[in-house]
Parts: sequence; structure tokens; C-alpha cells
Amino acid sequence: MSLLVIGANGFIGRQFVKESKSNEIYTVRRLGADHQVCFDPSSDHLRSIPGITQITHALLLFAEREPDRCILDPIGTRFVNVDLPCKMVDECKELGITPIFASSELVFDGKVGMYDEASVPHPILEYGRQKIATEQYLLSTTDNGVVLRFPKTYGLCRGDRSLFAAWIDQILEGPKELSCADDQYFSLQLVNDVPKVVRRIILSGARGVVHLGDGRRHSRFELLSKLCSALHTNGIQVPELRRVSIHDFDLPEKRPTDVSMDNRKLVELTGMSSQSVEEVIMRLVRECSGTK
Repeated sequence: MSLLVIGANGFIGRQFVKESKSNEIYTVRRLGADHQVCFDPSSDHLRSIPGITQITHALLLFAEREPDRCILDPIGTRFVNVDLPCKMVDECKELGITPIFASSELVFDGKVGMYDEASVPHPILEYGRQKIATEQYLLSTTDNGVVLRFPKTYGLCRGDRSLFAAWIDQILEGPKELSCADDQYFSLQLVNDVPKVVRRIILSGARGVVHLGDGRRHSRFELLSKLCSALHTNGIQVPELRRVSIHDFDLPEKRPTDVSMDNRKLVELTGMSSQSVEEVIMRLVRECSGTK
């Protein structure tokens, strides 16, 4: 197995670079380390990448991931989220490379929750519609392609702007009150685990759709409550939490309420289990807030 990661300058891609392997190549916009190659999917071709003939799998990570930008600029973002990855799929086929597309939980409408790989996608966001369009192209034009549907992915570092770190930044600013949706549910994926998960999926010979994440249905409000409780226990003043609906926020599109995903297929393929939320929160409290 040898892996090409296209779009290694993003949140997930940087994790691959952080623990780089000698049999992997990472494309970025700016060079920063060994095994990295400057590559622009809109103008460059895979054949131009040094060592491409040794590559067996290509992970397509590049994307416009902000749902609001997708609805405000559907043509421009569709070029990034559909046209370019479909082009990469075609080039992978020509080179005999297995394409792996990074999709999203937001291909679902959020009416049911705990979706498995057999659940029929029905996106209500433009971002989700773009993702499912690329999914369908890959699955209909390749026999060996893989679609990885990511849940909400978070990190363990201050400043990474992911779920818990962003909350800690808000809390440390000292607001008296913090509003949080109590009707939104999702699964979680620790970004630190993504490279190992992807490598194991590749080694398993998986094909088709695979749901990543911890396979649990988390409430946004309950997660924030647990974080505040842990911070308070460690002597940090926390705000009062105010329950609101996700639909109370001024967003360009109505958000799906429950996009949690079943991960049994992932566990069968990789044998991996996720850390508990409580363990993650305690580690975040120590690492992000400076407490011991």
C-alpha cells in the first residue's frame, strides 16, 4: 500500500503530515516538509507528481467545507467539491490508483439519525448535495473506489477551531452566558485517529461507503455541559448555558438536526474503538486550558 493525500494543508491532511510515512506523498499549496509536493487540482495532473507510478491509493481531502459558503456561491464551490474531485477520480482510473473520497455526514437530512451505509442519502444543504454528487460519480464509475463519510471531526489543540477547542476559547473569554442548541445530534471523530483509520481501511481492501466516527449519538448541548463541568472542576469559571434550537441561529440554510452515524462496518474493517467522550474532554481540559 502506498498513499497519496491530495489536500494535506487542511485540518485532516495536516494530521497525515504530522505522522508522515515513507510510502506516502502529500500535496500542499506550499512546501513545508519531506514527501510534500506542490499541487493544484484545478491546473495540475496526477501524472506530474514525482513517484506517482508507485501510488496505489489516493485520498481526496481538498474541499470547500463551509456549508454557508456553498449556498452563497453554489457554482464556485461546486467546482471545488464536485468538478475537481471527479476529475481526480478519472485520473486515478487512468493510472490504476484506487480513489478514496472524503465525504460528509451532511449527505443526510437529519430526520432519523444513526445512519448506516445502507441508509439512503437525502441532503438538505447545498454542501451535502455537492458531496453526494461526487460520491455517486465515484461509485458509478469505479469498481474499487471508497467513500469515507466523516462525522464532526475535532482536535485536541488550542487554536485548531474545532468543536471543543473553540468552546474553550469562548469560555475563557469570560461570557456570563453561552447559547447552545439542544436539538442537534452528531457522531464524533478525533482527527488524531484519522490517519491510522484510513490506513487500516485501505489494508482491509474495503470498497464502497464507510462511515467514520465513534458510532454514538451525541447531543451538542450535553457535550458542552460535560466540558463546562470538567472545566469548573478544574477551577475555571464557566458561563451559564442557555438552551436554544439550532434553527434559532441566523443561517442561510436550515441545518439537519440528527446526522449521527452507525460505525459498525468501520469497527469490523479496522478493529478500532474510539476513546470515550469523557476521556477526550479531560485531556482537552488539561491540554487546552493549561490545567494539570
